[in-house]
Amino acid sequence: MATERMEQDNEMEQDQGPETVFEDQISELPDAIILHILSFLPTLYAVRMSLLSKRWRRMWTMVPVLDFCDSRDICYFRGRDERNNGRRKFYKFVNECLKHPFADTAISKFKLSMEYYGGSSRMDCWLRFPVEKYVKELDLYVRSRRSLYYLPHFMLHLRSLTLLKLDGLALEIPVPTSLPSLKELYLLNIQMDDKVLNNLLLSCTSIEKLHVNYCDGLLSPKVSSLSLKSMEFITGGLHCYCRTIEVEAINLQSFVHSGAFYSKKCDMNLVHCRAIRNLSLVEMFLTDQWLEDLIPQLPFLESLELKDCCGLQHVKIWNQHLKNFVFTLRGRWDSLEATIDTPNLLSFSYSGNSMFKISVNAPNLSDVAIRVPDYLRKTYDEDWYASLIKFLSEFNGSKKIYIFSCNEKALIIPDEVKKMYSSPLPELEHVKVRTGGRPFRKAMLRKSLLWIAPRYCQ
Repeated sequence: MATERMEQDNEMEQDQGPETVFEDQISELPDAIILHILSFLPTLYAVRMSLLSKRWRRMWTMVPVLDFCDSRDICYFRGRDERNNGRRKFYKFVNECLKHPFADTAISKFKLSMEYYGGSSRMDCWLRFPVEKYVKELDLYVRSRRSLYYLPHFMLHLRSLTLLKLDGLALEIPVPTSLPSLKELYLLNIQMDDKVLNNLLLSCTSIEKLHVNYCDGLLSPKVSSLSLKSMEFITGGLHCYCRTIEVEAINLQSFVHSGAFYSKKCDMNLVHCRAIRNLSLVEMFLTDQWLEDLIPQLPFLESLELKDCCGLQHVKIWNQHLKNFVFTLRGRWDSLEATIDTPNLLSFSYSGNSMFKISVNAPNLSDVAIRVPDYLRKTYDEDWYASLIKFLSEFNGSKKIYIFSCNEKALIIPDEVKKMYSSPLPELEHVKVRTGGRPFRKAMLRKSLLWIAPRYCQ
C-alpha cells in the first residue's frame, strides 16, 4: 500500500511539471522609485516593509514622508485582550521612529493624527522633529477628549513650511510669527479669535490658498493679503457664527462662503476683491440690495453659484463677463422674482421646487439645466403648469436644455392649459428630459414634451 502511494505521488509530481520560481521584481527597482512608493504608505507599513529583505532594512529611514495615525495604527499594536496597551505601544512607536537618525534624509511632509487626553509635553516633543527637519508640509489633526491642545509657538516660525493643515486644536499667538514660504493654509475646527487669525495671516506673506472652516471664536474676522488667490470660509453650528467678514485681497480669484440657515445675517465686505472670477455663496442670508450691488463690482466674474440662500425676493444679476450661473433653492419660492442680464452667459443651471417669475437676457446662452427634485409633491395645478411654461419660455433662445423632474406629472401639461398658452420652446432643437423613475405615463409625457419643444425632443 505504501509503495503504491509513493508511486502515485511521483506521478503527480511529474504531471505538475517544473517547479515555478517567483522573483521579487520590486526589489530590483531603483531606490528612488521604491522610496516614492513607500512615501504613499503610513510610516507603520513602511517600517514593516523593511522586514522583507536586508536591502529594505533601512529603507524606511530614507522615506521623505512620516505619517502617524493612532486610530489606524493602534489596531496593529493592540492584542485581543488589550485596551490601553495599544495606545502606549503607539506612543512608543512614534518615539522610536523620531529618535532614528534621519541625518541624510530630507523630510518633506509630516502628518500626525491622534486623540489628545491632556499633557502637552509629548505632543510638543514630537512636533520639534518637523521643525528640526525643516519640513515643507505639516498636517496635524487632534481629536480633543479632555482638554484642547494649543499649538506651540515654535511651530509658527517654520520658515520652510509651504502647506499647513490644522484640525481640532487651539491657537494663541501672543508674539509675532513668521511663515514666509507658506502657500496653503487649512484651519478646520480651530479655537481662535479674530486677532489670532489676523496676526497669523500677516506673517503669511506668500499665501495663495486659505480655508477657514467651522472655527469657533471668530466674530468679525478680517482677511488681508496681497498674494491670496483662493479662499473658502465655512461657518455652521451654534458656536461658529460671524457678525461680519471683511476680505481685502486684490488678487483673490476664487471665493466660497457657506453659512447655515439658522444663522443670522452676516455682513460680508468683498469690495476690495475685484479680481474674483469664481464666487460661491451657500446657505447664506442675503438681501436683494447687497447682491445687486456686489455683482457689478466684480468685473472679471465668470462663475457664480447661489445655493440654498434665504432672504432674497427680487434677484437682479447683471454682469458683462459672467459665463456660468448656478442657482439652487430649497423649499417653495413661488413669490420670488429674478432678472438675469448677462450678455456673455454660456450656461445656466437651476434646481428647485418652484417655477418663479424670471426674465433672462442672455443671447449667447448655450446650455441650460433645470431640475425639479420635489419627490413629495403628488398633485400639480394650473398655476404650476402656467409658471412652468413661462419659466421655460425665457430659455427659448438657448441651444440645449436638460430637464429633470422627480415626478413625471410635473411635465405632463393638461390639454386645457395648452390651449391657453403657446409652446414655450418652439425654436429649440436639443432637449433632453429625465424623470426620477421609470415613467408610467410614457405616451402622455411624450405628447406633452412634443408640445413644449416641437422641433426636437428625446
